[in-house]
Amino acid sequence: MLLSPEQFSRLSEYAAYSRRKLKDMLSDFQQDGKFYSYLSVDGQTINIDGFRAFLIDYFGADLPSDLVDQLFLSFSKPPIKERRTSLFEDAISTVRAKFTESITGRMGGLNIAGGSGQQTDRSQGSEPQALVCIPEDDVMGPRAPSTDPQEPRIPLKPLICTLSLLEADTPENKLDVVFHVYDSDGNGFLDKSEIDGIIEQMMNVARYQQWDTIELEQIIRQMMVDIDYDNDGIVSFDEWRRGGLTNIPLLVLLGFDTEMKEDGSHVWRLRHFTKPTYCNACCSILVGWGGKQGLSCSLCKYTVHERCVRSAATNCIRTYSSRQQDKLYHHWQDANAAAKCVKCKATVGVFQGKGCRWCHNYVHHRCMSALAQECDLGALVHHILPPTHIFPAFLERKTSTSLKNHNFGSHSASLLQAISPSNDCRPLLVLVNPKSGGKQGVKILQKFEYLLNPRQVYDLSKTGPEPGLQLFSTLKNCNILVCGGDGTIGWVLESMDKMTFPHGRPPVAVLPLGTGNDLARCLRWGGGYENENLHKILEQIEKSSLIDMDRWQIKIEITENKSARRASEKGDSPPYSIINNYFSIGVDASIAHRFHVMREKFPEKFNSRMRNKLWYFELGTSETLSSSCKNLHEQIDILCDGESIDLGQDASLEGIALLNIPSIYGGSNLWGRSRKSKGRMPGLFPMKNAEKMQLQTRVQDIGDGLIELVGLESAMQMGQIKAGVRGARRLSQCSTVVIQTHKSFPMQIDGEPWMQPPCIIQITHKNQAKMLVAAAPRKRSSWMLLKRQSTNDDN
Repeated sequence: MLLSPEQFSRLSEYAAYSRRKLKDMLSDFQQDGKFYSYLSVDGQTINIDGFRAFLIDYFGADLPSDLVDQLFLSFSKPPIKERRTSLFEDAISTVRAKFTESITGRMGGLNIAGGSGQQTDRSQGSEPQALVCIPEDDVMGPRAPSTDPQEPRIPLKPLICTLSLLEADTPENKLDVVFHVYDSDGNGFLDKSEIDGIIEQMMNVARYQQWDTIELEQIIRQMMVDIDYDNDGIVSFDEWRRGGLTNIPLLVLLGFDTEMKEDGSHVWRLRHFTKPTYCNACCSILVGWGGKQGLSCSLCKYTVHERCVRSAATNCIRTYSSRQQDKLYHHWQDANAAAKCVKCKATVGVFQGKGCRWCHNYVHHRCMSALAQECDLGALVHHILPPTHIFPAFLERKTSTSLKNHNFGSHSASLLQAISPSNDCRPLLVLVNPKSGGKQGVKILQKFEYLLNPRQVYDLSKTGPEPGLQLFSTLKNCNILVCGGDGTIGWVLESMDKMTFPHGRPPVAVLPLGTGNDLARCLRWGGGYENENLHKILEQIEKSSLIDMDRWQIKIEITENKSARRASEKGDSPPYSIINNYFSIGVDASIAHRFHVMREKFPEKFNSRMRNKLWYFELGTSETLSSSCKNLHEQIDILCDGESIDLGQDASLEGIALLNIPSIYGGSNLWGRSRKSKGRMPGLFPMKNAEKMQLQTRVQDIGDGLIELVGLESAMQMGQIKAGVRGARRLSQCSTVVIQTHKSFPMQIDGEPWMQPPCIIQITHKNQAKMLVAAAPRKRSSWMLLKRQSTNDDN
């Protein structure tokens, strides 16, 4: 198998969201299964049609055609043996040659979508039941008719084993799949050849995760010897499961995420180091064929070789206390890398001192006596919620309504109670969407888990925002940092609406990981995270100011046409019921909706930011030529604060937008700058002209309880707005809006488009959310300040 790192990364992302579990699909390869006809006579290989059908069923949709081509070619090659040259130096040439030889033009594919299915657990003590056997001999009955011997085929075992190791599932189920796939004769035991096949396949996966497989292979081979408890030369199902679940490198390789335990156990992950680092167990330097590598604890950075993990000390931090207490003491770890002493400022050599996990300070052994035993949490004290201030909820002595009304969920945070630190600190709740910003979200999650108390950091893809919000709801002073796009922010704000905060709703800061990041731009947090030092981000949060942001409720009621409505006008469901950024109807929503449909259908064509912009340009050009939303004034009626907006004089309008913030389309300002009001003689101009001139002097403020209505003329005008050449046409500034449409229109809320049949839309003020504004722009931005703009004489 010769997967490139890019192919392996893409396959990993898809496997994490597979529609079905491989454990449930193995029976499909039996005689009555849907994939039986694609197998070879010996049942060991599958042809390209079967490969494509299997992927469609597994993922719930087609993979991109280029990835399917490359995967088929990669799995058709025998496994790579360990070499002392580059792991991938001949992969590209092999794929190209084989591609030219036999596959060109044969395969197609459209999109990838799906969700995670549920998996039933197998009881621990049950006897192994072979879900399917892929036999060496033809024991499953007559096979499909023989096929062309020249037809390309791939072996089943590496394919199923690789996907099983990558998909999101429990380690028990992953071990089960691997066992039953490689138990070729179905006798419930693994002999030496079957074990060798398992080890080699795991080494292939490890290579693409950039492990040093020379050392890892020795560890796993020794594990296979150790788990043969009766020394009979074969491994039973019970021996395989019991031994696999106690082998840390194997569990990390399987992708098993160890949850936090308060017994000193570490949470291991593979890590590569850029500077000399030493093993905390054997005190020798970490060295790997691909660089310095080892298993490092995500919570305390205790680091070991893969071979030393069993001898690692169980001295990880405690994230909460068993009782209420005020004093926090240093949590020392041996310094396994060079650092600077906090007392004498000299260099602390390797194992010549210790480092504290909480304050992140290092000190020589000789200087420790001059250092206070209590930890002050260092430079991040303003943001850290100490473990001494988190404890089991039943220990709260004030059996108050906060506990009586406490909604205990399944997450461990629901069983914990937090109290505010006595000083002027504002502990930070970090909510991370790892799906935003490529792999940035995952890296940020891991970094914050080490910088802060891990109980302050939550993976939204696993728990949602509720557990973290629940833990912090009892704190008097705290902040919330949302790491994600505009949609993630809306998700968190909506979850906060459903909760009660006895001490007031905490303010929200943003670390932008999405695409447009319009709200983050307005709040001066920038248009995207570019791997800045998180210490600087935390420092900006500490210096930030508070602002109230309006939020708007939108209710949509489909109107009953007197004539029967056509089937084509059924439309979609609105994505949100609350507007945080903007709402639009017409030309811009049409382009966004067409882009959304195209991306869902052909995701492989939208794999970069530049290509996305080119697609927007192409769709915008076609919209300019077609003018699908022309004569908007004939199909829409608008009431602002009870007064009708006459669109008849603006027959050129092809869209309208309601703006809550001064940012749309990733940085465009539709309302524009306001003109300075000039004194003019009353009665000199007609009433309507006077109202128009007055509207030009009004400024936009995200906290004034007003929403701005603008008109859009065409897709070409949108390009001019994006370039800053002109703004949209101002129509009104009001507190309530009622819109009635007489035909189906594309619409969008905060960048999420849909097709809406004729309806009546009511938009009213819902509430205000407290947001944090950065003291200074995190990077250059064209955005204006959030407070009321100063007027100028510009047109």
